[in-house]
Amino acid sequence: MKQLLRIALLPSLLLLLSVLALSCKDNKNPMNPGGGTTTPDVLITIVANAGSSSFSPNPANVTVGQTVAWKNSAGTTHTATQDGSGFNTGNIGNGVTSGLVTISASGDLGYHCEIHPSMVGTLHVTP
Repeated sequence: MKQLLRIALLPSLLLLLSVLALSCKDNKNPMNPGGGTTTPDVLITIVANAGSSSFSPNPANVTVGQTVAWKNSAGTTHTATQDGSGFNTGNIGNGVTSGLVTISASGDLGYHCEIHPSMVGTLHVTP
């Protein structure tokens, strides 16, 4: 009887482990898999899927040469992706901080969430 119980539980255990492994997939951050091991000069918090109120602070003030990271506290996976071309944090899972992005040009840099394009932000970069 115990042998049958063990045989019946094995597939259930394997299924549970597979589901858990797949659920972690969206929390990967290709820029910094360790998740924020270095402190950025400027930390921007992803707060909601709410247009220009999605990132805080917005706009964020940055000086050329400083590093920026985004911390996701909005519950679902997001990105910070520069408009046009430039930086892209990759997926940032809930509770995760992106890798560091070094800002190399002055001016106003617009960015958005690649997953939710209505989420927008601006970096005000001074020389």
